[in-house]
Amino acid sequence: MDATLELVLERGFGGTAVTDIEAAAGLSPGSGSFYRHFRSKREVFEAVFERELDRARRHRTGFERGPVGGAAEAALTRRLLEQLDYLAAIRPLIMLLAREHGRFPELTARVREALLDGGIADEAAHLARDLDGAPGDEPLRDDPHAVTAVVVSALTGYHLSREFFGRPPAGVAPERFAAALAALLAARND
Repeated sequence: MDATLELVLERGFGGTAVTDIEAAAGLSPGSGSFYRHFRSKREVFEAVFERELDRARRHRTGFERGPVGGAAEAALTRRLLEQLDYLAAIRPLIMLLAREHGRFPELTARVREALLDGGIADEAAHLARDLDGAPGDEPLRDDPHAVTAVVVSALTGYHLSREFFGRPPAGVAPERFAAALAALLAARND
C-alpha cells in the first residue's frame, strides 16, 4: 500500500501500472504477485485511501479540548496551530484528493462528509462549549457552524498556499497566522 501511495501521488492512478506497484513493493514485476493481495489496482487504491482517511480521523482525536476561559486567544492559537499541523499530517490524503477527486467522486464525498462537514460540526460544538462565557464568544454562539467554516477555510487556504508556493503567504509564519486568526475569533462582535 505504501508503494501504491507513492506511485499514485507521483504518476496518478491512470499512470500507475500494477507491474509498477509490484516492482516498487519488491515483488517480481509481471509475476502476478500483486493479485495474491488485491484483486485490482482500484482495490489497492481504495485500501490506501481508506487507510489515509482512518489516519486522519485518528489524528483528530488528539486535539486539545476544554474550556479556554480568560486565556482564550492563547488557547485558540494553540488549537489553530494544531489544526495546521493536522493539515500537514494528512498531506497524503489531501494530495490523493487533489489528484484523483474527479476519478473517484464517491471517495471525495466520504472525505468531505467525514473530515470537512463532520470536522466543522465537531469543532463548532467543541468551540461553542469551550468558549462558553469567555470574553468575545458572541459571534461563535450566534452561528458556530458558519464561524468554524470560516476558520477551516482560512486554515486550509493558508496550508494550501504554503504547499503550493513553498512558503507562507506574505511570509507570515504559522504562529503569527494562528495568533491573528485567534484574535479575530476571540474578538467581541460589537
